[in-house]
Amino acid sequence: MGNKKKLINKGLIDLFPKDINRFVDLFAGSAVVSMNVEAKKYLVNDVDTHLYDLYSMFKVFSDGAIIRHIEGRIDEYGLARERTKRNEFKDKEKIEVYKAAYMKLRNEFNKNEGANVLDFYTLMFYSFSQQFRFNGKGEFNMPCGNDCFSEKNKEYIVNGSKFFKQDNVKINNGDFKKLGVEKLNKDDFVYLDPPYFNTTATYNENNGWTEDDEDALYSICERLNENGVKFGMSNVFENKGVKNQKLIDWCEKNNWNVYTFDKFTYMACGKGNSNAKEVFITNY
Repeated sequence: MGNKKKLINKGLIDLFPKDINRFVDLFAGSAVVSMNVEAKKYLVNDVDTHLYDLYSMFKVFSDGAIIRHIEGRIDEYGLARERTKRNEFKDKEKIEVYKAAYMKLRNEFNKNEGANVLDFYTLMFYSFSQQFRFNGKGEFNMPCGNDCFSEKNKEYIVNGSKFFKQDNVKINNGDFKKLGVEKLNKDDFVYLDPPYFNTTATYNENNGWTEDDEDALYSICERLNENGVKFGMSNVFENKGVKNQKLIDWCEKNNWNVYTFDKFTYMACGKGNSNAKEVFITNY
């Protein structure tokens, strides 16, 4: 959810400053933006410990080891090696077999209290929209999706391993509010892709992002600006007819630059068109 690959293809990174010293990805998520930006140093941060575990996995394990583990689990549990896309895959009995295989792996993972990050990563390839979510008991509870482990996925793993193993890539598991603004300089660039205040998603359920968080986000940006540090924020002005007036007013008050993405459409979980008015907000 919220993956920025489509926006990158629409020219998001072309709007970033040139000659970046330190690129700070404050809400890194999949880290796809960091992996496509040229900078001398990188700080990849996310408050979610599961994402931090994935970043660490790429630092610790080789791409070959990750791929071998996933393929081993596919063979062991009988997970799909073909995409079972709705309305196109007609073998309903086989779909049920694949779902049962997924549930077996998910149950084993939860029984062992999610001790194996490689199994966690394997589950994500087969979960709904390749997302993750944990319930109050700490159990992985995303239902089975329609995906499989493809050659393109292997390519992503190779790229991810290559990126995170670089000495100039630091990973962090911290609250965005604790960003040390004073430690940054005018050649650094902070990219913010926070949960969107006027949307709901797996990363923003049960008041996962509050008005207090939104206010703190604005405060961080204002402090960056006061210290002469460039920032850029991805957000939405409108989603499914609901305007984020608070964000619009803040941008107008501070006279930030706002870029839109012509004819860009965002598909939430592959279902429907949210008519989200995606924007990129900058102080430069």
